[in-house]
Amino acid sequence: MNVHIRLALVLFLLAGLVWAGVTYTDFLKALGQRESSMNPEVINQVGYVGLFQFGEAALQDVGLYAGDGTPKSNDWAGTFSGKYGVNSLADLLANPDAQIQAVSAYHQQAWNTLTKAYGAERYLGTTINGIPITASGLVAAAHLVGAGTVGEWLKSGGTTDPADGNGTRLVSYLGQFAGYTLVFAPPSYAEVLAGAPSGGSPGGYVPSPAPLRPSAGTGSATLLKGSSFGYTSAAQGFFGATGYHMEQVRQLLVGIAAMTLVTWLAWLVVAKWRGLSEGFDTRRDLALDIGRAIVLTWIVLLIMM
Repeated sequence: MNVHIRLALVLFLLAGLVWAGVTYTDFLKALGQRESSMNPEVINQVGYVGLFQFGEAALQDVGLYAGDGTPKSNDWAGTFSGKYGVNSLADLLANPDAQIQAVSAYHQQAWNTLTKAYGAERYLGTTINGIPITASGLVAAAHLVGAGTVGEWLKSGGTTDPADGNGTRLVSYLGQFAGYTLVFAPPSYAEVLAGAPSGGSPGGYVPSPAPLRPSAGTGSATLLKGSSFGYTSAAQGFFGATGYHMEQVRQLLVGIAAMTLVTWLAWLVVAKWRGLSEGFDTRRDLALDIGRAIVLTWIVLLIMM
C-alpha cells in the first residue's frame, strides 16, 4: 500500500493548496474583523449593529427588518420579520449565524445589482486609477457605501471619491478585500471564526509607486495582465499573471484530483479481485485493502468538496 499512501498524501496536499485562503468564509472573517472585531453584539455610536455593522436599510433589503419609516436613523424602533428566527434586535445580536445568513443574502443582492444594472463583470481584472477591480472588492465596497454608489463610481471611471459616514473611502475596501472567491453560501459562525483571511491588504488600498495610465481607446480601465502593478494578494497576482481566477483553477484541480482518486480506487478493486482469483491474495486481504481505500477516498473527497 506504500504507493497508494503516497498518492493519497499528494491528493491531500493538492486539496489544501487549492482551498487555501480565498474562500467566501475567509472573506466574511476579514470583513467581520474590520467591521466589528468579530463581535456579534456590538452596536456603534450611530446605531449600526452586529458582526457586519448592519443598518436598518440593509436588513430591510433582505427582508429581516420590517422597517420603521426612518431607515437612515438606525433607531430600530420598528419590527423584525422573524426571518432566520430573528424577532427583535436582541435576537439578532444573540444570533451570529442569522447575521451571517443576512449578510450573505445582502452580498448576493449587491452583486446582482452591480452586474445587472452596472455591468460590473466587464470591469473584473482591470484597474481604475491603479486600483485592482475584483468581485470581492466590489462587494465589500457595496457593503460599505451601497451597490448603487459603487456602480456609479465604476461608470465614472473613478472620478469620484465616495466614503461612508465615518469617512472610510470606497477605494480602501476595494483594495483590502480584493481577491476572495464569492459563493454566497452562508457558512456557520464557527466556520467564520476558524477562517484564515489571506486575500487583500490588511492596511487597505495603497497606490502603486507609478500609477498605471489608461491605454489609448480603453478608457480608465487597464488590464492587469502584463502590468507592473504591486498586487495586494496572491489571488490578484495569479489573475494578473495568468488571466484566470484562482477559483476556476481550484475547481479544475479538484475535478482532476477526484477523478484520479476514483480511478485509483477502481484499479485497486480490480487488482485485488484478480489477486484473489489467482491465489495471491486472501479474502481477508481483499476486504481490508479495499475497505481502507474506500475510507481514504471518502476522507479526501470530503476535504475537497
